[in-house]
Amino acid sequence: MLMETPTLFELEAPAEHATGDLTRLKVQTRIREMNHDRISQQDMNQMLVRRHAAIARLRRRRHEADEVDHEYWVRRRNNIRLVE
Repeated sequence: MLMETPTLFELEAPAEHATGDLTRLKVQTRIREMNHDRISQQDMNQMLVRRHAAIARLRRRRHEADEVDHEYWVRRRNNIRLVE
C-alpha cells in the first residue's frame, strides 16, 4: 500500500496519516500510563521501606529505654537494701 503525501490542493490529510497518528497517540498514552504506574509503585515501596525502618527504630529505642529503666530500679532497690 503506497502512502501518498498530501499536496497543497488537498486540505485534509489522507486517512492513513490520521489513523497512524491516532495509533501512535494511543501507544504514547499507554507508555506514559505504564511509566506513571511504575513510578507510583516505586514511591509506594520506598514509603513502606521508610515506614518499616522508622517502626524498627522506635521499637529499638523503646527496648533500650526499658533496659535503662530496669537498671535504674535494680540499682535503686540495691541502694535501699544497703541503707536498711
